[in-house]
Amino acid sequence: MSVTVEEREPATMTDTALVDVENVGITFQTRKNTVEALREVDLKVNQGDFVALVGPSGCGKSTLLRSMAGIIQPTTGTVSLRGEEIEGPRQDVGFVFQRPALLPWRDVQRNIMLQAEMRGMDKNQAKARCEELLELTSLTGFKKSLPHELSGGMQQRAALCRALLHSPEILLMDEPFGALDALTREHLNSELQKLWNSTNMTVVLVTHSVAEAVYLATRVVVMGSRPGHIIEEFDVDLPRERDYEATMADPEFHRVAHGVRELLGGAHGNH
Repeated sequence: MSVTVEEREPATMTDTALVDVENVGITFQTRKNTVEALREVDLKVNQGDFVALVGPSGCGKSTLLRSMAGIIQPTTGTVSLRGEEIEGPRQDVGFVFQRPALLPWRDVQRNIMLQAEMRGMDKNQAKARCEELLELTSLTGFKKSLPHELSGGMQQRAALCRALLHSPEILLMDEPFGALDALTREHLNSELQKLWNSTNMTVVLVTHSVAEAVYLATRVVVMGSRPGHIIEEFDVDLPRERDYEATMADPEFHRVAHGVRELLGGAHGNH
Protein backbone atom coordinates (compact mmCIF):
# COMPACT_ATOMS: atom_id res chain seq x y z
CA MET A 1 0.00 0.00 0.00
CA SER A 2 1.36 3.38 -0.98
CA VAL A 3 -0.13 5.46 1.82
CA THR A 4 2.45 7.18 3.99
CA VAL A 5 1.75 7.82 7.65
CA GLU A 6 3.87 10.30 9.56
CA GLU A 7 7.35 8.79 9.93
CA ARG A 8 9.32 9.01 13.17
CA GLU A 9 13.03 8.52 13.74
CA PRO A 10 13.85 5.09 15.18
CA ALA A 11 14.79 4.99 18.85
CA THR A 12 18.31 4.21 19.99
CA MET A 13 19.45 2.67 23.24
CA THR A 14 20.74 6.03 24.44
CA ASP A 15 17.45 7.85 23.94
CA THR A 16 15.57 9.17 26.93
CA ALA A 17 12.40 7.12 27.42
CA LEU A 18 9.38 8.51 25.61
CA VAL A 19 7.18 7.48 28.55
CA ASP A 20 8.66 7.04 32.01
CA VAL A 21 6.55 5.54 34.80
CA GLU A 22 8.42 6.01 38.08
CA ASN A 23 7.40 4.40 41.37
CA VAL A 24 3.71 4.81 40.56
CA GLY A 25 1.08 3.85 43.07
CA ILE A 26 -2.64 4.42 42.51
CA THR A 27 -5.25 4.09 45.23
CA PHE A 28 -9.00 4.51 44.74
CA GLN A 29 -11.41 5.47 47.51
CA THR A 30 -14.81 3.82 47.17
CA ARG A 31 -17.83 4.33 49.39
CA LYS A 32 -17.01 1.16 51.32
CA ASN A 33 -13.24 0.85 51.28
CA THR A 34 -9.87 1.82 49.83
CA VAL A 35 -8.56 -0.10 46.82
CA GLU A 36 -4.84 -0.13 46.08
CA ALA A 37 -4.81 -0.66 42.31
CA LEU A 38 -1.07 -0.20 41.63
CA ARG A 39 2.01 -0.27 43.84
CA GLU A 40 5.58 0.85 43.03
CA VAL A 41 5.32 0.43 39.25
CA ASP A 42 8.37 1.36 37.16
CA LEU A 43 8.22 1.16 33.36
CA LYS A 44 10.06 2.84 30.50
CA VAL A 45 8.67 2.96 26.96
CA ASN A 46 11.14 4.06 24.29
CA GLN A 47 10.18 5.66 21.00
CA GLY A 48 9.26 3.01 18.46
CA ASP A 49 8.55 0.37 21.14
CA PHE A 50 5.48 -1.84 21.02
CA VAL A 51 4.84 -2.79 24.65
CA ALA A 52 2.11 -5.28 25.58
CA LEU A 53 0.78 -5.35 29.16
CA VAL A 54 -0.61 -8.71 30.27
CA GLY A 55 -1.80 -9.98 33.64
CA PRO A 56 -4.80 -11.40 35.51
CA SER A 57 -8.12 -9.55 35.49
CA GLY A 58 -8.18 -6.69 37.97
CA CYS A 59 -4.38 -6.36 38.21
CA GLY A 60 -4.40 -2.71 37.13
CA LYS A 61 -3.36 -2.96 33.46
CA SER A 62 -6.02 -0.51 32.31
CA THR A 63 -5.36 1.75 35.30
CA LEU A 64 -1.67 1.92 34.35
CA LEU A 65 -2.60 2.66 30.72
CA ARG A 66 -4.98 5.43 31.79
CA SER A 67 -2.26 7.00 33.92
CA MET A 68 -0.10 7.21 30.77
CA ALA A 69 -3.00 8.94 29.02
CA GLY A 70 -3.45 11.47 31.82
CA ILE A 71 -6.97 10.17 32.50
CA ILE A 72 -6.01 8.99 36.00
CA GLN A 73 -3.46 10.76 38.20
CA PRO A 74 -1.01 8.67 40.29
CA THR A 75 -1.44 8.74 44.06
CA THR A 76 2.34 8.40 44.39
CA GLY A 77 5.14 8.59 41.83
CA THR A 78 5.08 10.22 38.39
CA VAL A 79 4.30 9.46 34.76
CA SER A 80 6.27 11.56 32.26
CA LEU A 81 6.24 12.01 28.50
CA ARG A 82 9.60 13.16 27.13
CA GLY A 83 10.59 14.23 30.63
CA GLU A 84 7.44 16.32 31.20
CA GLU A 85 5.04 15.10 33.86
CA ILE A 86 1.64 14.09 32.48
CA GLU A 87 -1.00 16.03 34.40
CA GLY A 88 -4.02 15.47 32.16
CA PRO A 89 -5.07 14.38 28.64
CA ARG A 90 -2.54 15.52 26.03
CA GLN A 91 -2.45 16.40 22.34
CA ASP A 92 0.38 13.95 21.66
CA VAL A 93 -1.36 10.84 23.05
CA GLY A 94 -3.94 8.72 21.22
CA PHE A 95 -6.26 6.28 23.01
CA VAL A 96 -8.30 3.35 21.67
CA PHE A 97 -10.84 1.92 24.11
CA GLN A 98 -12.17 -1.62 24.34
CA ARG A 99 -15.40 -0.53 22.64
CA PRO A 100 -15.30 1.70 19.54
CA ALA A 101 -17.59 4.35 21.13
CA LEU A 102 -18.66 5.74 17.75
CA LEU A 103 -21.53 8.25 17.65
CA PRO A 104 -24.43 6.33 16.03
CA TRP A 105 -25.77 9.36 14.12
CA ARG A 106 -22.43 10.21 12.50
CA ASP A 107 -20.98 8.36 9.53
CA VAL A 108 -17.45 6.92 9.66
CA GLN A 109 -15.78 10.03 8.25
CA ARG A 110 -17.57 12.40 10.63
CA ASN A 111 -16.83 10.11 13.59
CA ILE A 112 -13.13 10.29 12.75
CA MET A 113 -13.30 14.06 12.19
CA LEU A 114 -14.77 14.49 15.69
CA GLN A 115 -11.16 14.33 16.89
CA ALA A 116 -10.32 17.35 14.73
CA GLU A 117 -13.30 19.31 16.07
CA MET A 118 -12.39 18.56 19.68
CA ARG A 119 -8.75 19.55 19.18
CA GLY A 120 -9.35 22.57 16.94
CA MET A 121 -7.31 21.11 14.07
CA ASP A 122 -7.13 22.74 10.66
CA LYS A 123 -10.15 21.31 8.83
CA ASN A 124 -8.46 20.77 5.44
CA GLN A 125 -5.38 19.15 6.95
CA ALA A 126 -7.54 16.93 9.14
CA LYS A 127 -9.67 15.89 6.17
CA ALA A 128 -6.57 14.94 4.15
CA ARG A 129 -5.23 12.97 7.11
CA CYS A 130 -8.62 11.26 7.49
CA GLU A 131 -8.58 10.15 3.84
CA GLU A 132 -5.05 8.78 4.33
CA LEU A 133 -6.10 6.75 7.37
CA LEU A 134 -9.28 5.49 5.69
CA GLU A 135 -7.19 4.14 2.84
CA LEU A 136 -4.62 2.63 5.19
CA THR A 137 -7.34 0.73 7.09
CA SER A 138 -9.37 -0.21 3.96
CA LEU A 139 -12.35 1.89 5.03
CA THR A 140 -12.44 4.34 2.10
CA GLY A 141 -15.53 2.70 0.63
CA PHE A 142 -17.35 2.93 3.96
CA LYS A 143 -16.68 6.54 4.98
CA LYS A 144 -20.36 7.49 4.53
CA SER A 145 -21.62 4.41 6.41
CA LEU A 146 -23.19 4.68 9.84
CA PRO A 147 -21.71 2.57 12.67
CA HIS A 148 -24.62 0.11 12.73
CA GLU A 149 -23.91 -0.69 9.08
CA LEU A 150 -20.37 -1.86 9.92
CA SER A 151 -19.00 -5.07 11.40
CA GLY A 152 -17.36 -4.95 14.83
CA GLY A 153 -13.92 -5.10 13.24
CA MET A 154 -14.69 -2.20 10.91
CA GLN A 155 -16.03 -0.14 13.81
CA GLN A 156 -12.80 -0.71 15.72
CA ARG A 157 -10.75 0.29 12.66
CA ALA A 158 -12.74 3.54 12.51
CA ALA A 159 -11.98 4.12 16.21
CA LEU A 160 -8.29 3.52 15.45
CA CYS A 161 -8.41 6.11 12.66
CA ARG A 162 -9.99 8.61 15.06
CA ALA A 163 -7.21 7.99 17.61
CA LEU A 164 -4.51 8.51 14.95
CA LEU A 165 -6.01 11.58 13.24
CA HIS A 166 -3.86 14.07 15.17
CA SER A 167 -0.63 12.01 14.65
CA PRO A 168 -0.01 11.31 18.35
CA GLU A 169 3.48 10.51 19.65
CA ILE A 170 2.15 7.39 21.34
CA LEU A 171 -0.91 5.19 20.85
CA LEU A 172 -2.46 3.56 23.92
CA MET A 173 -4.85 0.65 23.30
CA ASP A 174 -7.03 -0.93 26.00
CA GLU A 175 -8.01 -4.42 24.82
CA PRO A 176 -9.28 -3.05 21.50
CA PHE A 177 -9.89 -6.46 19.93
CA GLY A 178 -11.17 -8.33 23.00
CA ALA A 179 -14.83 -8.39 21.90
CA LEU A 180 -14.13 -9.58 18.34
CA ASP A 181 -14.27 -13.11 16.94
CA ALA A 182 -10.96 -14.96 16.53
CA LEU A 183 -10.61 -14.52 12.75
CA THR A 184 -11.43 -10.79 12.83
CA ARG A 185 -9.03 -10.35 15.74
CA GLU A 186 -6.24 -12.15 13.84
CA HIS A 187 -6.85 -9.94 10.78
CA LEU A 188 -6.77 -6.73 12.82
CA ASN A 189 -3.62 -7.89 14.63
CA SER A 190 -1.93 -8.22 11.24
CA GLU A 191 -3.21 -4.78 10.15
CA LEU A 192 -1.99 -3.17 13.37
CA GLN A 193 1.41 -4.86 13.02
CA LYS A 194 1.79 -3.50 9.47
CA LEU A 195 0.70 -0.02 10.58
CA TRP A 196 3.20 0.01 13.45
CA ASN A 197 5.96 -1.39 11.26
CA SER A 198 5.43 1.21 8.52
CA THR A 199 5.37 4.24 10.85
CA ASN A 200 7.70 3.48 13.80
CA MET A 201 4.77 4.55 15.96
CA THR A 202 5.05 3.90 19.72
CA VAL A 203 2.29 1.64 21.07
CA VAL A 204 1.28 0.36 24.49
CA LEU A 205 -1.38 -2.37 24.33
CA VAL A 206 -3.36 -3.97 27.16
CA THR A 207 -4.48 -7.49 26.28
CA HIS A 208 -5.55 -10.75 27.92
CA SER A 209 -4.25 -12.75 24.95
CA VAL A 210 -0.69 -14.02 25.36
CA ALA A 211 -0.50 -14.90 21.64
CA GLU A 212 -1.63 -11.39 20.65
CA ALA A 213 0.90 -9.83 23.03
CA VAL A 214 3.86 -11.85 21.73
CA TYR A 215 2.88 -11.54 18.06
CA LEU A 216 2.59 -7.75 18.19
CA ALA A 217 5.08 -6.58 20.82
CA THR A 218 8.78 -5.85 21.08
CA ARG A 219 8.38 -6.23 24.88
CA VAL A 220 5.80 -8.09 26.93
CA VAL A 221 5.32 -6.78 30.48
CA VAL A 222 3.72 -9.24 32.91
CA MET A 223 1.80 -7.80 35.86
CA GLY A 224 0.80 -9.49 39.09
CA SER A 225 -2.55 -9.22 40.85
CA ARG A 226 -3.67 -6.40 43.11
CA PRO A 227 -2.00 -4.28 44.10
CA GLY A 228 -0.82 -4.28 40.49
CA HIS A 229 2.94 -4.56 40.09
CA ILE A 230 5.34 -5.67 37.38
CA ILE A 231 6.64 -9.23 37.78
CA GLU A 232 8.84 -9.44 34.71
CA GLU A 233 9.51 -8.06 31.22
CA PHE A 234 10.27 -10.19 28.17
CA ASP A 235 12.12 -8.84 25.13
CA VAL A 236 10.64 -10.39 21.98
CA ASP A 237 13.49 -11.12 19.57
CA LEU A 238 11.44 -11.41 16.38
CA PRO A 239 11.76 -9.49 13.08
CA ARG A 240 10.08 -6.09 13.13
CA GLU A 241 8.01 -7.09 10.09
CA ARG A 242 6.04 -10.20 11.05
CA ASP A 243 3.94 -12.65 9.10
CA TYR A 244 1.22 -14.19 11.27
CA GLU A 245 1.73 -17.84 10.27
CA ALA A 246 5.55 -17.64 10.29
CA THR A 247 5.61 -15.85 13.65
CA MET A 248 3.34 -18.40 15.29
CA ALA A 249 5.75 -21.15 14.18
CA ASP A 250 8.91 -19.33 15.32
CA PRO A 251 10.73 -20.87 18.34
CA GLU A 252 11.18 -17.35 19.81
CA PHE A 253 7.40 -16.86 19.81
CA HIS A 254 6.96 -20.11 21.72
CA ARG A 255 9.81 -19.30 24.12
CA VAL A 256 8.28 -15.97 25.16
CA ALA A 257 4.68 -17.23 25.16
CA HIS A 258 5.67 -20.16 27.40
CA GLY A 259 7.53 -17.87 29.80
CA VAL A 260 4.60 -15.45 30.03
CA ARG A 261 2.06 -18.25 30.57
CA GLU A 262 4.20 -19.80 33.31
CA LEU A 263 4.30 -16.47 35.16
CA LEU A 264 0.59 -15.85 34.69
CA GLY A 265 -0.13 -19.27 36.15
CA GLY A 266 1.28 -18.03 39.45
CA ALA A 267 0.45 -14.34 39.08
CA HIS A 268 -2.67 -14.45 41.26
CA GLY A 269 -0.63 -15.31 44.32
CA ASN A 270 2.52 -13.39 43.41
CA HIS A 271 2.83 -10.25 45.50
